[in-house]
Amino acid sequence: MSQTQRATRATFRTLGRVAPPLALALGAAAYWRVGTPAPVREADRAVHDAARRTRLAHRTTFGRGRDVRAGSGREVAVTAYTWGDPDARGVLLVHGWRSRASAFGRIIEDLTGAGLRAVAYDAPGHGASGGRQRTGLDDLTIIRRLSDAESAPWAGVIGHSLGVLSAGIALHEGIRAERFTAISGISSVRVTTDGFVRAAGIPWALRDRFATTAQRYGLPDQPDVYARFDLTARTVPATVPALWVHDAGDRMNPHVLSERLHEAHAASSELFTTTGLGHNQILGDLAVRARILDHLAAPASA
Repeated sequence: MSQTQRATRATFRTLGRVAPPLALALGAAAYWRVGTPAPVREADRAVHDAARRTRLAHRTTFGRGRDVRAGSGREVAVTAYTWGDPDARGVLLVHGWRSRASAFGRIIEDLTGAGLRAVAYDAPGHGASGGRQRTGLDDLTIIRRLSDAESAPWAGVIGHSLGVLSAGIALHEGIRAERFTAISGISSVRVTTDGFVRAAGIPWALRDRFATTAQRYGLPDQPDVYARFDLTARTVPATVPALWVHDAGDRMNPHVLSERLHEAHAASSELFTTTGLGHNQILGDLAVRARILDHLAAPASA
């Protein structure tokens, strides 16, 4: 932990005791802040440069109903990418928080090498897309738009980290796909607010109040956001077999989250556990990539 992080935690601990409303307000603002977009890694540069690009006009959901000076309903340009034969079956990829589409570089190479077409996008506030915030509602809108452009169901949907939750809820709400692969995923929005409270040093006694404050700050007209974005309760249809991939030592999203998701989807899912790969390195692992291809290629009755 850096000196800045220690100082931040100390500040939130103190404010949480002496001025809880201020701690909650400052925490909510920080919770929604994406920060500087992640650059394209050199290892992913060739894949990134080879993509066919499309710019989508998207009206963000952050702060809807708040004063427009806070960015309510701002229109931004979202960059979408496609690789592979334009006539091939499509696989949709949804990246995580502070990541970008090119993070799937090795998986994209595998998909196109297998004769599939890969489709991805940089979420608002990420990569080459505009905006400063990202919500699950933004992801749902963009996923629906990309899905509506497909002439057939996706051959598969692949999510990583936060992208697992958005993609899974999109499938629950009717997006059509034959397979779902969830890598290092989270199970609900509540997991993200709990994680922020722990990481920021906000007193745990303020946990529920922080969740409410964060929702009101970023999505004031969406009172059901915690119920809607819970993949253990609003599961992927059993007709879409799911593969949960997670590293036992993931420090960002604990392995137990995929255990819970696997249990919630017990009739139609598998859990593939790795060791020593952490949260991001798992995306490039050969065994993981092979397992994803096997999952996509499995017969419908499997």
